[in-house]
Amino acid sequence: MTAPIVLDSDPGIDDAVALQYLLGTGLWDLKAYTTVGGNVPASQAFRNGRALARAFGIDGDVPVHRGAGRPLTRLPYSAAGEFHGAEGLGSERLPDASVPEQTETSAQAMLRLSRQYEGELTVCATGPLTNVALALTEDPDFARRVKHLVFMGGAAEVPGNITPVAEFNAWADPDAVDLVVSSGIRYTMVGLDATHGWRFTKDHLAVLEDAGEGMALTARLMRYYLEAYTEAAGSPLHDPLAVGVCADESFVTAADGTVVVECASELTRGKTVFIPYDSDYPRAYYAESPLVAARTAHRGRVALGTGPRDFTADFVTTLLKRPGVA
Repeated sequence: MTAPIVLDSDPGIDDAVALQYLLGTGLWDLKAYTTVGGNVPASQAFRNGRALARAFGIDGDVPVHRGAGRPLTRLPYSAAGEFHGAEGLGSERLPDASVPEQTETSAQAMLRLSRQYEGELTVCATGPLTNVALALTEDPDFARRVKHLVFMGGAAEVPGNITPVAEFNAWADPDAVDLVVSSGIRYTMVGLDATHGWRFTKDHLAVLEDAGEGMALTARLMRYYLEAYTEAAGSPLHDPLAVGVCADESFVTAADGTVVVECASELTRGKTVFIPYDSDYPRAYYAESPLVAARTAHRGRVALGTGPRDFTADFVTTLLKRPGVA
């Protein structure tokens, strides 16, 4: 039996292969592919989502929804074209899906599916959390109905990648992240602490390039992504790792605790402060701050490093099981 899931994404090269990886696992029944502004503006993210659905042969079965075009309380931000290309998918110009566009927004689709699959639905978010926050704002019971939210974002104990202290998704809409992690939803944050530990290298690229026409699009995307990074260790598998953790936490080492996001200061905007919780050795962090101390009632799981199971190996093997059709 496959489990219902929504993939909320801002495609993005690593978002694209995260979708392909999810399909390749055979573990999930993808009920909706929801898009949000992030790596590219919302309109381009929606076009990319539709094009990827066609490229991976699901456009007739999985609806693609247009999501939020700006953060909850801020002006739109610059996109991340230096890593993903001007339109988000490297040098690719993929054809649009052949099905009519959905009129239901990303947040509306999440709410509908959370009611239809109450207690069963997993939501995996690989872009800014604006859509999830909008769903919670419209119906706070969304937090109770969702079985598990896994999101790629944040940096608990390592530096950021958009500022010295903030990861891009959290910086893009810090208010959304803070709303989500304080909502009572069961969540796992998969941030830079773990994603920088699983790398895609030239050797992995060679495997995809040798696999034939079905991997041609994936290989071109990952070549572009790999060349965007100057690090000898290769490119981090940010968004695919979040998908992997939805099914198997052993890809990471995680701990219980509370996440509080800095939303006020432009200097530290998007910093995800992790307050660890250990039931055997409880400690009253921020006891002098009633507002922050009260937040510790809302705990989640936070990935703090790589786990015992090799995610990069699983990622490459799983991609080979799901060739593209265009």
